Amino acid sequence: MFLYFRVIIVNNVTIRDKILRRIQLSEMTPHVHSFAPNESKADKLSKWLLSWIVMSLKKGKISPGDLLPPKSEIACHIGVSLGTMQNVFRFLEDAGYIESKQKLGSFVKDRAGKHAEKLTSKKDLASDVIKKYLKDTKASAGDTLISIRELAKMVGVSTATVRAAILSLVVQGVLEKKNNEYVLTGRSFRSQNVISKTLAEKIAYNIKQYIIKNLKPNDKLPSNKILSKKLKVSLKTVNDAIKLLSKEGIVYTRRGQYGTTVQSITGGNRHEQYNYEKIEKKIRSYIVSNCKSGDKIPPIKELAIEYKTSEKTIKKALDNLAEEGCLAFVRGRYGGTFVTELPVSDKDSYTWLALNSDYIDKNN
Repeated sequence: MFLYFRVIIVNNVTIRDKILRRIQLSEMTPHVHSFAPNESKADKLSKWLLSWIVMSLKKGKISPGDLLPPKSEIACHIGVSLGTMQNVFRFLEDAGYIESKQKLGSFVKDRAGKHAEKLTSKKDLASDVIKKYLKDTKASAGDTLISIRELAKMVGVSTATVRAAILSLVVQGVLEKKNNEYVLTGRSFRSQNVISKTLAEKIAYNIKQYIIKNLKPNDKLPSNKILSKKLKVSLKTVNDAIKLLSKEGIVYTRRGQYGTTVQSITGGNRHEQYNYEKIEKKIRSYIVSNCKSGDKIPPIKELAIEYKTSEKTIKKALDNLAEEGCLAFVRGRYGGTFVTELPVSDKDSYTWLALNSDYIDKNN
């Protein structure tokens, strides 16, 4: 057990106000060690860690305010990537079960008695679109489903998400696997025709309403960090929401002190893309066309020569793709930049998580 003092600086005076306990990995058994083919590691680990926190709080084994082990240590112990574990922590943070503090770590929060509304997941949306496709094409028992890549383009999500949706339909008995193809069983099903809203879309809507009520073109928005605290969601979710508003032409962002500025209340005129955004689009297309999960892409120097730009621009583009979970950086002699999941071409990344209903606009 490790004890920490939370340090607060007031008027240049350092105050130690509370002892913090760091939860040890040995306390977090049983761990999830194995994953089925095409199973979402992040989803499985999110459910496991959420369940462990709830049960441990209930039994008094941990307390609100305890620090979780670092993401890197949990990822290494379980045998998954740091990116996967970051997605797990974002899920728990958006659901209200943990809170992250810079330079300290992630704290356990007490969610007893609070309700979290589950927003439509990518997998559920893809599953419903596939059902609707089968219904609209009047598919019958024995018909073969079109390829996963075609479905991914149709739905606008990654092939990994489509695989998860198909496996869900197999469990429901709608599809069955025969000779490496998925075939309709003939079992009746109903397409719910869900009008889905992702968490990023929901936050984008709330930010848009704030802009309409309080700002005018050329006004500056509060920083993403302030918005994340106000809306009680992760910084990553706010970043994704701002990307959506930027795509609509509502806002435009600039680096450094300029931040995010209102472009138009109604949307429309999209600002000219930065060079790194154009390069990111080219690299995204290259990965989709030439790579598969696990492949290593060319070094930054080679990409800079290929696309006739600076290494700094390439690094910024790769960092954005890594934030989406499409790439992973590995150090060492056999390291490099590896594809973890094929990106969806010309598609912003979204976070499909849970949001505390207390913070959802009741009018929407």
